[in-house]
Amino acid sequence: MPVQDSACLQEKHFMELFITIVLIIHVVAGFAALGVGLGAILSKKGQRVHKLTGRAFFYFMLIIAGSAAIISIVKLNEFLLLIAGFAAYQNIGGYRSVKNKQLKPNWIDWSATVLGLVTSVFMIVSFNIVLLVFGCICFSLVVLDLRTYYAVFSGKQIPKLAWLARHIGFMMGAYIATFTAFVVVNVRNVEPAWIPWLAPTVVGVPLMQYWTWKYTRRKNVKVMAVNDK
Repeated sequence: MPVQDSACLQEKHFMELFITIVLIIHVVAGFAALGVGLGAILSKKGQRVHKLTGRAFFYFMLIIAGSAAIISIVKLNEFLLLIAGFAAYQNIGGYRSVKNKQLKPNWIDWSATVLGLVTSVFMIVSFNIVLLVFGCICFSLVVLDLRTYYAVFSGKQIPKLAWLARHIGFMMGAYIATFTAFVVVNVRNVEPAWIPWLAPTVVGVPLMQYWTWKYTRRKNVKVMAVNDK
């Protein structure tokens, strides 16, 4: 066998092994995220269990998004890459809402918002029914982010619990994305094919809105100046 052919074969085997390892990491992180994410949802908010499971969910989601991005680039799968970008944007945004309750953006927040904007645009122009729906949702979140950031830098007032509403919405969105992947992999031979992709969103979004209302409703909710420390 020529040396060049042998080198190409070795490279092919290496890439196959690499992708297999990344895929295993992706799957393990996915199951872990489903478990700890459910724990965060069911646990009492603000308590130690919720914080620990929520933090674990955040890091598992980073692994999921990162591994999905690697696989999509190697396999030239634009669909998977955009889904990974959407999930990463929500995951980072939801986590940052707790760390930055005044919602004053730093470079991490801006980077996440840019990621969300780019992802939403490519999703929408794809004209794929699934990506189109997710793209519109993603774009609406980006617009909401930009409006909030504008209010911050303008010294305007935002609802006192805006950070909590954003945290719930974004983290639930990230969990829905993970659960959607689980459904798509395990529920097959369903027509039309987009049902497994959109069903978790149809069910999850109303629940997310209910929880947002439940945990942010207050009588005579006060507003705070976003520039106050």
